[in-house]
Amino acid sequence: MTPGAHETMSTRIQQLRAFAATRATHTRSFRMDQLKALRELFEDYATDIQDALWQDIGKSAAQTDQTEFAPVKDEIAYAILHLTDWMEPESRSIPIALRPARARVRARPLGTVGIIGHWAQPFYTLLAPLVGAIAAGNCVVLKPSMRAPKTAKLLGTILPEYLNPRSIVTVTGGEDALEELASQPLDHLFYSGSTDIGRRIYQLAAAQLTPVTLQLGGKSPVIVADGRDWKTIGRRIAYGKFSNAGQNLTSPDYLIAVGYDVAAKTQDAIIAAVEEFYGDDPGAAKQFGRIITPEHTQHLVELLQATIKGAVGATPARLVHGGKYNTESAYLAPTVLAEVHPNSAIMQEQILGPILPILVVDTYDEAIELANSMPTAPAAYGFSERRRIRRDFMQRIKAGTATMNATVLQSALPSLPHNATGAAGFGCWGGYESFRLFSQYQANLYKPTRFDTMTAAYPPDPKLGSRFIDKLK
Repeated sequence: MTPGAHETMSTRIQQLRAFAATRATHTRSFRMDQLKALRELFEDYATDIQDALWQDIGKSAAQTDQTEFAPVKDEIAYAILHLTDWMEPESRSIPIALRPARARVRARPLGTVGIIGHWAQPFYTLLAPLVGAIAAGNCVVLKPSMRAPKTAKLLGTILPEYLNPRSIVTVTGGEDALEELASQPLDHLFYSGSTDIGRRIYQLAAAQLTPVTLQLGGKSPVIVADGRDWKTIGRRIAYGKFSNAGQNLTSPDYLIAVGYDVAAKTQDAIIAAVEEFYGDDPGAAKQFGRIITPEHTQHLVELLQATIKGAVGATPARLVHGGKYNTESAYLAPTVLAEVHPNSAIMQEQILGPILPILVVDTYDEAIELANSMPTAPAAYGFSERRRIRRDFMQRIKAGTATMNATVLQSALPSLPHNATGAAGFGCWGGYESFRLFSQYQANLYKPTRFDTMTAAYPPDPKLGSRFIDKLK
């Protein structure tokens, strides 16, 4: 199906459903061909996609390769490698009393699913879950973020060149189109984005009884308990925080240091890393991006100024690095704030920008309690050389993923699931979990009629049958 401008979204989805009913997408060969075709897209259009992302969100080619291309390529390679095993039916045991029989669980495509991307990573948030939907044998309707219009238009143009246009379509439009998609009778809907829109999507999908996966982001903490190589710690935190100008759903949002000595060493190391990465003028650095819109830039500046000024119940923070901005060009320099109060303005919402607040507590336990008092985050990052703290962090922190001595690295591993919970959304995806998410695990039972072992369970004496079956179990 090659959707035309005259076709309504409802018509497109009906056509997808009609193609899904042919079961053409169910075969292993169809799925594998689609995955390999998607892989070819990178080879032919990498430069065009990089240009579109630079114009939309100021993301450099190197950052695009690292945060948009590489994770999707890894998802594709992982799916191609394991698809045959994933599709294999699983045998299940049968009690002696019910034998002879054969029980299996078979992964079947859900049918027609929807995927809605987010402007923070407009390519990755759309195509990474698409890999799982294709591997599971579904027809898919894609909705790119219109806050990245050039990327959305490009994907709508090039995807039909590589993927079967009868099984995958791309729809465009703003919030009206997004809400229209959520109101359609889909077999699953995958959404990445803000909490407010996610809540609305969930409500609309509920009217159709459509299962929903929500990846909503949140305030992902970094806890620094102690350290040895402060240069490495500073680099890893700065890389995770300031890549794409801090506009990733799992970027470190704020930092909690255990003690003022640790806070000072961490702060100095992060500032040194920022200067190493982006030089004296980050605005001229190729590797530092821009904010998605001037309006969001202005909002970040207001949060920054309110935090520095302080308020009732929140002492003023101290600006220790950065703070320069140009609203018209959507630029905000990498910024570090020290002595931030938990009640300050910057701590009340996900920042989605290049501002790192540093809070200080006296003990590691206080750091865990403070992080866990916030709405559940999509990720949490800890730094420590002590085995007890590393183990305790993994067990106690409330977050979708817990990573020690690194940041954002978990997003690059298809073998690890993205498992949002609480305020960060819900649903588990990535690698094999994406295949499971977009599959129906149907129970299959076959029992021959040649020898009827169920005779003892038939009326007129079912009690006798129950006792007989209990003895055989």
